Amino acid sequence: MEFFIADTHFFDRKCIQYDGRPFAGVEDMNETMIRNWNAVVGETDTVYLVGDYSYGNGADIVSTAQRLKGRKVLIRGNHDNDVNLKYAFEEIYDYLEVYTEDASLILCHYPLSSFKDMQKGNTVHLYGHVHNSYEAKISQDVYDRLRRLPGRNYRFEAYNVGCMQRYMDYTPRTLRELRERTVKIPLCFDR
Repeated sequence: MEFFIADTHFFDRKCIQYDGRPFAGVEDMNETMIRNWNAVVGETDTVYLVGDYSYGNGADIVSTAQRLKGRKVLIRGNHDNDVNLKYAFEEIYDYLEVYTEDASLILCHYPLSSFKDMQKGNTVHLYGHVHNSYEAKISQDVYDRLRRLPGRNYRFEAYNVGCMQRYMDYTPRTLRELRERTVKIPLCFDR
């Protein structure tokens, strides 16, 4: 089975405040995400982490990954620069296309406004990076507008798999779960 998650930011104190994460501190956040991950992922499952895995040092990066079940594939984000990542993940990419029996998946840490096979049915873009920010709302608005363009017949799906999304709840999710649980971000440009 394949699972997806982004923006875990293990060991990142700033993300607790930035995202309004419901954790008392970094240890609480790390342990909750590890527990949630291992509750749904089996040893033979694959988890695609769509960027921004950790702010920890080399030893923290590797030891945390060793505690996470499954085969781990990283789609590199803007904070994934530590040389020790190669010891934490089986594979590392900047961008990845994955073909499953359910869909063609475009995995990139950044929300893309144009990507391969947007007009084909069952093409799904999974991204992170924008957290619950103003940029997340803009990205959702762009996707909604593209799907409404006359004469273009865009039939793609796009999901922000940032762990802090309500439908993610700091837990890796399957594509089926994303399709069933996704809550549209209301378009609101007022701060």
